Amino acid sequence: MAFQLQHILTMVSSFVFHLAIFKWLAAPLMKKLSPDFKILTHSKQIEITNRYDSSLVRHLICVYLGYTVADTLALTTHSPLFDRMMVVHHLLGVFGGLAGCVDPILPYFNNLVLLVEVSNPFVNMRTILHALGQKNSRLYKLNGVVMLVAFFACRIASIPLWFQLSQHMATGQLYTARLSLLITIFFCVPMASAFNIYWFVKMCKGAYRVLYRG
Repeated sequence: MAFQLQHILTMVSSFVFHLAIFKWLAAPLMKKLSPDFKILTHSKQIEITNRYDSSLVRHLICVYLGYTVADTLALTTHSPLFDRMMVVHHLLGVFGGLAGCVDPILPYFNNLVLLVEVSNPFVNMRTILHALGQKNSRLYKLNGVVMLVAFFACRIASIPLWFQLSQHMATGQLYTARLSLLITIFFCVPMASAFNIYWFVKMCKGAYRVLYRG
């Protein structure tokens, strides 16, 4: 489908909003947050106010939030879709996404949150194929293998990367962040990771039954 009016309005609004932040909000805010900002050269101040916050990462987080809220609404208003663990997982994601968007000082770790969504198309495809009676098809099995690999690579293997926060914990820098971001790091992320490990174990058991037991 071609671009519609709402797409153009979204882009224009985003352009105006982020340009306004860069032109009028970022520098005064940085001066209040850090006294060292005032002694930087003008060119260095411009560089920091444009790169301190990743506009692309923040937009991707907003896309993630929109999807997660919509999916949570669908889960809670349609009884066939309702899954208590999934709802809790989504609520953790919404809280963490909002925290990361409001206080975007850790874009690297925001990207780790977004990374877990890479496995979703294969998870959803599995559900669709299963509902269509394609459980014994080659496509179902192939999708299952890809889903397992993507789920492990994006949701399980990425967990140790969060331990890189320890260097910021050691210096005390991490504790200067907003409370919502600290709750996300020390509660939401471990809880979501525990859910992902639980689901991955279930996937492995399911894959074994499909591939070796027919």
